[in-house]
Amino acid sequence: MSAQALPPLVILLVVAILVIAYQAVRRPFLRRLGLRSALRRPAETGLVIAGSLLGTAIITGSFIVGNTLNTSIRQFAFTQLGPIDEIIRVPDPAQAPGIESKIAALHDPRIDGVGSLVAIPASAASSASGSRRAEPQTQVVEANFDALESFGHDPPTTGLLGVTPAPGHSDISQDLADSLDAGVGDRVTLYMYGSSIDVTVDRVLPTVGIAGFSTGTSNSSLSPNAFVAPGTVADAISAGLPPGATPPQDLVIVSNRGGVTDGAAVSSGVTSAIERSLGPSSTLRVDEIKKDLLDAADQSGKQFSSLFLDIGAFAIVAGILLLVNIFVMLSEERKSQLGMLRAVGLRRVDLVRSFMIEGAIYALAAGALGGVLGIGVGWAIVKIAAPIFSGAGDFSLKLLFSMTAASVIGGACIGALISLVTVLVTSIRISRVNIIRAIRDLAEPRLAKMRRRTLVGGLALSLAAGAGFVSTFGNKDAFALAILGPPMVLFGLLPLGTRIIGRRTAVIAVALTSLVWGIFGNTVTGGQFFDGGNLFAFVLQGILLVFAAITLLSQSQETMEGGIRRIAAKRLSLRLALAYPLARRFRTGLTLIMYSLVIFTMTFIAVLSTVFGSQIDTATHDAGGGFNIYVSASGSNPPTVSDIASVAGVEHASPVLYGSVLYKPDSVTDPQPWPVSGITKDLVDVGAPTLTKRAAGFTSDARVWDKLIADPSTVVIDSFFLQKGGGGPGTVYAAPGDNLQVIDPITNKTSTRTVIGIVSYDPNFAGAYMSARSVRAAFGKQVSASRFYVSTAPNRETAVTTALQGRFVANGVEAKTFRRVVEDQQRISTQFLHLMQGYLALGLLVGIAGLGVVMIRAVRERRREIGVLRSLGFLSQQVRAAFLIESGFVAFEGIAVGSVLAIVTAAQLVSHGDFGKGIHFLIPWVQVLVLTGAAFVASLVATAWPARQASRIAPAVALRVAD
Repeated sequence: MSAQALPPLVILLVVAILVIAYQAVRRPFLRRLGLRSALRRPAETGLVIAGSLLGTAIITGSFIVGNTLNTSIRQFAFTQLGPIDEIIRVPDPAQAPGIESKIAALHDPRIDGVGSLVAIPASAASSASGSRRAEPQTQVVEANFDALESFGHDPPTTGLLGVTPAPGHSDISQDLADSLDAGVGDRVTLYMYGSSIDVTVDRVLPTVGIAGFSTGTSNSSLSPNAFVAPGTVADAISAGLPPGATPPQDLVIVSNRGGVTDGAAVSSGVTSAIERSLGPSSTLRVDEIKKDLLDAADQSGKQFSSLFLDIGAFAIVAGILLLVNIFVMLSEERKSQLGMLRAVGLRRVDLVRSFMIEGAIYALAAGALGGVLGIGVGWAIVKIAAPIFSGAGDFSLKLLFSMTAASVIGGACIGALISLVTVLVTSIRISRVNIIRAIRDLAEPRLAKMRRRTLVGGLALSLAAGAGFVSTFGNKDAFALAILGPPMVLFGLLPLGTRIIGRRTAVIAVALTSLVWGIFGNTVTGGQFFDGGNLFAFVLQGILLVFAAITLLSQSQETMEGGIRRIAAKRLSLRLALAYPLARRFRTGLTLIMYSLVIFTMTFIAVLSTVFGSQIDTATHDAGGGFNIYVSASGSNPPTVSDIASVAGVEHASPVLYGSVLYKPDSVTDPQPWPVSGITKDLVDVGAPTLTKRAAGFTSDARVWDKLIADPSTVVIDSFFLQKGGGGPGTVYAAPGDNLQVIDPITNKTSTRTVIGIVSYDPNFAGAYMSARSVRAAFGKQVSASRFYVSTAPNRETAVTTALQGRFVANGVEAKTFRRVVEDQQRISTQFLHLMQGYLALGLLVGIAGLGVVMIRAVRERRREIGVLRSLGFLSQQVRAAFLIESGFVAFEGIAVGSVLAIVTAAQLVSHGDFGKGIHFLIPWVQVLVLTGAAFVASLVATAWPARQASRIAPAVALRVAD
């Protein structure tokens, strides 16, 4: 949570508490009434708070996860940039000194350092450990340590120690030392531009600032750098560039005044000043690398915070329902007392005030304790997620646990406010008690006829929802109206339907239609539910499905009540167990919704995990097309396609021009970096990746790829195009038919490409596909032929990958089968889904705790009835069995509704293609049975104590009038 959002929340909560405190001070009787109710039974009050605080903990934990990801990515500012705020890529090394001089001549107080580096991709190898070890992603850097030591006026942030390495010597980063298992005095061989250079390691530098310098677009925390003497690169290319290699570039680096992160605040102004100094004829681009990194960190943190908050919304809703249920039960338990208070002159508003005083105690305690518990929840999530992020290959990220006061206080405030609003709404409903019926403890009668204002309000709701649904039909951002619009229309018409066809029939019809819409509405709307990529759409769909199903079940139970009672007639414990939930349908419905929501989500994720995990063959084909190996190489020293093809077992090799460039679709303000892959016709002929979407007019994938090769103005993008948050597809930046501006990051040369397709799966981060001719035209020599798609003879994949990596160590070759890459990605996805299941288990705790609290309250409420039964000869064992059967009945219904809806929904979404084409639906029966069985047993355990307490109630004590 941002610090800017905190003050309004604190002010709102303080105002609410002050209003309640004012009422408590002004009306001592109401204060005593509210405090007495909360404090007289501390054990039950503790259970109420425990059930309420989990929602707050989930909110706080979600914010802390966002803080952690934000901090972890922002750490790159220290480890990989240090004082560097802007860089200028200079294609001609002779220009670099002049550019440095122009920037230094500005004497701009916002600039406190300017220098230059030469950084090129290479590979390194060493036998220092006794066996040959290689690092294919090494970066060779030329830097003048003396000139850069005071760069930014904060030497420790540069990470540079000692003097500039002499020829034949090198300082290496800690990451490269770890990769090669090399240290001071060891020999390391560097490969670049067709040359091999043996150097002696003088120092191992910390991965900080310039020593850890990296400009990669991935969230990789590794910087395997080797610093060499100036002139080393020039000597390496003295004989000319190898075929397909990118030429070396000088990087002019600029430091802004302020700390490592503070300087980014003035990047826009500094960039403008530098561009003016370079003159209007300059085509060089000033890259605000630090500012972009910090912005990406903020975006990633918000996306992950939103992801966990959205998925945790099920548990939060369950917590809200638990509060509603508790206060409804409190009103039932105190019905006679409330009736007497009303009879002696207490107004409805005073009842609301007394409940608000009591509820404020629960809300504040739950908010404070939930905020503290949320720290533990966030810490646990980070610890579990750390191996997932660190094991993500080239995109590895070391998670650094972090939290801010704004997140903890904000989570506590939101939790407390939600509790207060819930108590207020419930209290208003409770206050509408009929005095005579409350004193006599009689049930409230059903209205014979709907009030006119209810009818008018329902019709207004129906018209508004219908108009909103029609006006936004087809708008992917209006997913909420697409999901809830038609059900809201139906529920708005419910009062009218009650008058025409009767309450029960109308409710059943509305609930059944809403349930059908929740399952099939996405297909009817052409995928509008989930096209926007917003996870909250899934939350809304789940709430709609569960609410409609429980409403339908409750009404069906009313219809089948006679049959149920006949079955239980000869079994006293069973009859008693079923009588209460059937008679208290509203409360039972709240408990079922609370329980079913969490079971729905956990089962859905279990099914999703199994479905994705079973699609390895399909995903491998989608990613590789007709190829089965993906080869990456150093951009400064790539092998030729003929070299790759000469390896035994290789049947076909197709080169790919690869690099990171800039894109600007109409949906973004500033150009964004993303990879580009330039392909040739032979790749298409053998088999290109599968597409998930095609532009209008294309009847097959083959036609799209043929058009791409023939027309240099076209592009095929990946399904995660420009997505940097890491939390799944969010905003869709471009769609088939849209135009993109593609920009050379060095010369700022801009051209336009039209999107004609979207690749369904891109595990190798190939990015946007263009023809090789198109890529050369747009970016010149700034991309290299450093990627290859390879097909092999049957069953030769493993042998070929081993041979490629062993033979082309000097070229920095990494070869992986598409299947292995897919398996690694699926493993990470599965681990993440399991993490989400663990997170949702907190919601299950809410449901189980809620069931326990409900049963405890039920024992308290039915104390006199139990006493009567015991005095008539009902055995204590029968009482205990009745309560256990009752909780088991409710838990079983909730489990059945949640799991069945999750399976049906997942099956429908898979068949509609929301998770991709060619995916086969599978049900993980073992996981589902273990999940539901554990939930059922935990529910029985949670109600064992109240059942035991009920069985031990003495008839004489229970039948007393006094409590």
